[in-house]
Amino acid sequence: MDKSTEPTNVTGPSFRLVDGLTVLEHWADSASQAKKNAVYRALFAVTDGTVLRDYVVFDDVASPGELSVLLKEDLVLRIALRGEDAFAISYVGSAGHAPDPSPVIPGQDRFGPEL
Repeated sequence: MDKSTEPTNVTGPSFRLVDGLTVLEHWADSASQAKKNAVYRALFAVTDGTVLRDYVVFDDVASPGELSVLLKEDLVLRIALRGEDAFAISYVGSAGHAPDPSPVIPGQDRFGPEL
């Protein structure tokens, strides 16, 4: 596809955040401002449906409904899809320290190492 025929305003479905704020808050306590900004931008991209267009997103077949969004060289955001229009934050932190993908159980947050 050449530049003149590429879609310019393509978005996927939009989602609302329903769980996982404690994961985000715990990680943010020790994260740099630049890393916080990267995570917040990615969360907005999930909510407005542009995450698949703007980020590298990995789907793990062993954990249906959970996606990892690569934000920086060593920063990943993992989200768990909840139904057709909602998601939860299941992990934020170093890609090398991310827990094995598994479904997020509401009320049971997972934390990454301090960054």
